[in-house]
Amino acid sequence: MNNKRYTILGVSTIILSTLIFTFIVMFGIFLLSDITRPDLTTALSSSYISTETGILEENPEPAVIENDVTPEEKKGEIKVDEDRKILNIGKTLSTSEIEEIEEKYSVEFTSDTPKNGVYVINTTEETDTTTLTSDLDATVETDIPVKMTADRIDWGISRIGADKVWDKTTGSGIKVAVIDTGVQLTHPDLSSNITTGYDFVNNDTDATDDNGHGTHVAGIIAAIQNSAGTIGAANKARIMPVKVLNNQGYGYLSDVAKGIYYAADNGARVINLSLGASSDSLTLKNAILYAANKGVIIAAAAGNDYGKTCSYPAAYPGAICVVATDSYNKLASFSNIGGELAAPGVSNYSTYIGGTYKYMSGTSMATPHVAGAAAVVLSYCSTCTSSQIRTILRENAVDLGVAGQDGVFGYGLVDLVASINSLTPETVTEEPTTTPDSEEPTTSQSTTPSKKAVEQILSITEPITNNANRYSPTALGDVTIKFKLDPISESSKLQKTVLTLNNENIYEGDKQEDEYTIEESKLDHSQNWVRVTAYFSDGTRSTDSIVIDLTKIKSKGASSGKSVLGISTFIDFRYFLFGW
Repeated sequence: MNNKRYTILGVSTIILSTLIFTFIVMFGIFLLSDITRPDLTTALSSSYISTETGILEENPEPAVIENDVTPEEKKGEIKVDEDRKILNIGKTLSTSEIEEIEEKYSVEFTSDTPKNGVYVINTTEETDTTTLTSDLDATVETDIPVKMTADRIDWGISRIGADKVWDKTTGSGIKVAVIDTGVQLTHPDLSSNITTGYDFVNNDTDATDDNGHGTHVAGIIAAIQNSAGTIGAANKARIMPVKVLNNQGYGYLSDVAKGIYYAADNGARVINLSLGASSDSLTLKNAILYAANKGVIIAAAAGNDYGKTCSYPAAYPGAICVVATDSYNKLASFSNIGGELAAPGVSNYSTYIGGTYKYMSGTSMATPHVAGAAAVVLSYCSTCTSSQIRTILRENAVDLGVAGQDGVFGYGLVDLVASINSLTPETVTEEPTTTPDSEEPTTSQSTTPSKKAVEQILSITEPITNNANRYSPTALGDVTIKFKLDPISESSKLQKTVLTLNNENIYEGDKQEDEYTIEESKLDHSQNWVRVTAYFSDGTRSTDSIVIDLTKIKSKGASSGKSVLGISTFIDFRYFLFGW
């Protein structure tokens, strides 16, 4: 009996020991794998990665289409149908009453949900609407189409500040090549902005999209402002559709390279590449180098591989690798890292095939935000080179993550307001006549060069900022700016102090120590520049500036549409890649 008990105890001990040993080994492998993976840096923490962006399937369909139960007659652009009538009978009809009306008056009730006695019927040549209205004491009228009276500005377009610079520039005159699955050439929100392209899949000039991905990308760049649908970042830019991917989102490396050459040779100033591969290719590298040497700005998707480094062609120096952020300015959970710039890529609303619109997510959606931004800045600074445009976008990006350029967000989130403002000289209409600097000061207590020494230094004393001269409030609200001259002097030569918000004068006074409260409604951007300048009668001036950074608390994201559609893939004869 005792032997049996000892045997059971021994077996139990062995089993328990085995389980513990297995757990320790697996846990060690897990830790080791995280430590040794060079593409996952310590910066990839919960403070940077959003887990609220939906799950990316390992092998999703190349094009993800939302469940669409909309009746066919309600899809796309709706035309007038004289046979479709509204029957307003003022009461709810029973099934038998509906059947009786259909038989007696030669009409057919649609499946539309009735409300307050309002029904929709289809009529024919035999329908007697006069008798119907008389007998039933009802009204009948044609169910004419209506449409939105304003363009829908997606949260991503607003987040990069595109809508705030359209009074200055809209991308006019800039040709952007969308090298993708093609573009729906007849889409009402795109057709007037589309120029000649090419289809390298079918070898003809009809680059019509039969997938949806390219049309969605094109809309983020240049959907027109036409009081309907949505609107792109550069809504007057021209889209050059270059089809290199088939209806399933696949293609050959050779076609992608040829598409890049075609775009560069046919006047494209910007190329959008929402596609990629994990392996290097000399053919692709040479094509990117060719376009870059011709002065083309190339925006390419980082990839949706959950934290890996930029895929190709985004990894090439000639391209801007774009990572995806969500509405909280966190890295999207699916996004690769190590890009040059970050842009919105979660639940973005844009054009789709069939004249429709969809929400989609992925670094594919982030990339056209950068391409559109480049087109906007190019149209504003016609003399700027592609290298200068790239520098402008870098230097004026919203710094995310750790301070400065980092291995997750690169230089940060694209900011068109700051980029355009950096090119806009500030006008001073009163004395002194010296024109203030056009660029925002980068350090505290900066002074403008002058032959005379500044006798008093202006400082912003509140709110308290960090070492990067940024103030990040914990909640939205008014912000009070306090400033003073040092030292305070009875013989001060101060003429005036001017406070500007995002390069716009909002306050002017003549006190050596003062304060001004900026209302929350005026802080309508993810980061807001505040500058206070003291002008003196001897021609000198002193300036201090801060940035009110709302990127961690300001969210305007869409709540629906969680399906992830990332960058498409292409294959060549050397390697086959599964879809992102």
